[in-house]
Amino acid sequence: MRPSTQARRRSRLFTSWGLLISSLNLLSVSNNQKKRKKSLAFRKTYKRIGDLLIERGLITPEQLQYALNKRGEEKKPLGEVLVDLGLVSWEDITHALSEQYGIPVLESIPNKVPEKAIRMIPKQQSEKLRIVPIDYDEETNTLIVATDDVLKVNTATQEIRFLTGKPPKVYLVSPPDYADLFKRVYELEPTLDLAELRLEVDQSESAAAVEETVEALTETSPAVRIVNFIIDKALAQGASDIHIEPQENIVQVRYRIDGLLRKVTDFPKTLHSGVVSRIKIMSKLDISEKRLPQDGKFFVRKNGEQFDFRVSTMPSIFGEKVVMRILRVSAANQKLEELGFSNYNYKRLKHLISHPYGIVLITGPTGSGKSTTLVGILNEVKDMTKNIVTAEDPVEYTIEGVTQCQVNPEIGLTFPRFLRAFLRQDPDIIMVGEIRDRETAQLAIEASLTGHLVLSTLHTNTAAAAIARLVNMGIDPHLISVSLIGVVGQRLVRKLCSECRVQVEPGRAVKAEGERLKKLLDVDFTMEYIAGEGCPNCRGEGYKGRTAIHEVLVVNRRIRQMIVEKASESEIEQAALEEGMITMFEDGVLKVIQGITSLEEVRRVATVE
Repeated sequence: MRPSTQARRRSRLFTSWGLLISSLNLLSVSNNQKKRKKSLAFRKTYKRIGDLLIERGLITPEQLQYALNKRGEEKKPLGEVLVDLGLVSWEDITHALSEQYGIPVLESIPNKVPEKAIRMIPKQQSEKLRIVPIDYDEETNTLIVATDDVLKVNTATQEIRFLTGKPPKVYLVSPPDYADLFKRVYELEPTLDLAELRLEVDQSESAAAVEETVEALTETSPAVRIVNFIIDKALAQGASDIHIEPQENIVQVRYRIDGLLRKVTDFPKTLHSGVVSRIKIMSKLDISEKRLPQDGKFFVRKNGEQFDFRVSTMPSIFGEKVVMRILRVSAANQKLEELGFSNYNYKRLKHLISHPYGIVLITGPTGSGKSTTLVGILNEVKDMTKNIVTAEDPVEYTIEGVTQCQVNPEIGLTFPRFLRAFLRQDPDIIMVGEIRDRETAQLAIEASLTGHLVLSTLHTNTAAAAIARLVNMGIDPHLISVSLIGVVGQRLVRKLCSECRVQVEPGRAVKAEGERLKKLLDVDFTMEYIAGEGCPNCRGEGYKGRTAIHEVLVVNRRIRQMIVEKASESEIEQAALEEGMITMFEDGVLKVIQGITSLEEVRRVATVE
């Protein structure tokens, strides 16, 4: 039976489709074979690192063979063996690989990596792909990364394209530079994937679902992780204060480093309540009280060193703001000679505190290091033959061999109350944290007149202004003249980074101040230092750490007579200058020519008339 016309057509159609599919399959195989051949041909153009170095005239075949034998013995990569043998440098190897694979070499290591770039590649992903983020180009929205493994570049590029929607710009670095970058990005600055936390918040069914409760504050909860991150990073960066500030939609975190506040990160507003609760629990504060300010403290130990955290909470329109002051317990052992005094001022202060009685005042604004100077003085004068007592608000550093007392106005334990009690405790030296009112000042003077050395602080801008402040408090100038033996005025300045500071010819201001200091201190003003562009040592800031600039006013017979005659602040200061005092500004200029700080920093904190 012959097939129908329709069946014959279907048969021809299937045959045609079959031929077409077979042709396509053959074409596909052919193309794949061509691609494979092309790929193999492409791969053959790559040479082994040893051959590359021979070709570039950097090593000989014999040296390569010796290195290969060593590699087998030591189980190390060939490049590392060649560098260890001193045959080539890492720079030679990196440039050879760069030329072969077409990946540009990163010529300079960045001082600072943007937080945005770090967040885009978590630490685990970085370890897996062997890449480190180094920058983010805002104009092209391109992530810039570095690697020391050319064989992982393609995989890394594909994964980053998947993560960010765009391929990264890749640079090649040597293994030592890669290790340095990785440590700086992921270890020196501990990271927390805040983007992941934001995702947790965004995916929740409601804001209330992610609001942290006390019961939810486990070690793995987002709030605990955020608090740990904030504290860890603050300690790593040497911050003195942490500010957690709720805004309308986010919570901002800032650190005070070397006296200046700078933003570190932010986190979702929905986690604010949990973060504050976590800090309150650590500080033994009332977590249910959100309407009133509270103060507390907790301790953290890291790398064998203990840190005290003084916590202050305060209600604001967007929620409770938290400020944490960080105190290094080791600072309690600070010695006077370590506090930045010039030799000239150090000798003048040593003379003042060697007196058996009288008052020595430390002056300056809040945060100028007055308490640290008092600690240094106490460490200088304490010994087993002296009874030293202090009244402080609060007790910041615990000093061995000193009886320290905490002021508590709520139960009547004020500075005056302690001063009266101290006089019955057979003291040799009395330290009062701050003279705030007439009563405290009067009692301090009376204590000094009865044979005790009294140390305290005042909030004034200059040393000479301390005398005017005591007069304004209502203290008799005659009593001031016979009890006050000296005043130290001080400010804190940022120190120039020793790795990148720049030496220049002294400017007009330095030369002008130098004329008087030359005669007084016998110093040579032939150079001045300014801040550099920044480097890894200072995290790109040009400054690292702080020191103090001082003026030490010694109350001698001439100054005493001027106090009795109610001379003005400027007249007393002029007389003190004539008697050998150098001003804070002049002390700052001295530190400028020594390369300790910059004139810009000195001008920022100290004025010159």
